[in-house]
Amino acid sequence: MNETKSNIAAKEREIKESDGDLERLEAKLKVEKRIFGTKGIKAEFKNNVKYSIEALESMLMMEENKNAGLKGDVETEKYRLKVIGTFTAGEL
Repeated sequence: MNETKSNIAAKEREIKESDGDLERLEAKLKVEKRIFGTKGIKAEFKNNVKYSIEALESMLMMEENKNAGLKGDVETEKYRLKVIGTFTAGEL
């Protein structure tokens, strides 16, 4: 039971970090998209920004998947904790 509680706390910390990472990636992506849409920038620079946007979108997708997985893990652990609570001391 204590191990499950520790797992929940650890996963919740990871979710909080992941939420922060998502915010930072979204902000960076927003800036890069604004730069890309700016008129009059050099083609070479625009190309670099284009690749940066692609990389950020990929990183954002990976972080969103990680975040969703962590949230699913927390729900599983919470359910596990609930089930553990239904046992008497001698049953486990």
